[in-house]
Amino acid sequence: MLKPQKLILGLTLFALVTAGCKKDDDVIPEDEQELITTIQLTLTNVTNSTETVTATWRDIDGPGGADPVITGLTLRPNVTYTGRIEFLDESNANSPEDITEEVEEEGADHEIFYEVSGANLTVTNRNTDANGLPLGTSANFASAAASTGTLTVILKHKPGSKAANDPVTKGETDIEAELPVQIQ
Repeated sequence: MLKPQKLILGLTLFALVTAGCKKDDDVIPEDEQELITTIQLTLTNVTNSTETVTATWRDIDGPGGADPVITGLTLRPNVTYTGRIEFLDESNANSPEDITEEVEEEGADHEIFYEVSGANLTVTNRNTDANGLPLGTSANFASAAASTGTLTVILKHKPGSKAANDPVTKGETDIEAELPVQIQ
């Protein structure tokens, strides 16, 4: 006959071993986040389509490595521009991947925010997804008086929870980048 201490020890060991085993079927796969190494924002003057300005944020080695290389926007005062943003994975120089296509295809789950600080710049008319909700891969940018500041671009992932007037705090941030802005 087993002594009570050995019986309790055996049952405890059995419980620990079986509790530690988990079926792989119970694990729900997560939607893997794409690597975004580059943001390129191209603005085109509405009244003079030959005038374009491009800002770039590039961090080829990804988070935690070298600092990103940033080229800001230099805009003329009192001009309206149409803007188009692109998200790229350039970690493999031989075959860069355009993540913008995926953002647009999954537009119901994404939203791009543009936050201006210090500069006399207004962002309006962000394009919408298939459900008529804000997406932001294109927008209008209107400059005013000479100033300097920043434009922060924030790509949010909001699977199944996107609404018309969502705050920038809602959802998971896929990438956030600050671009210098100079209006002169």
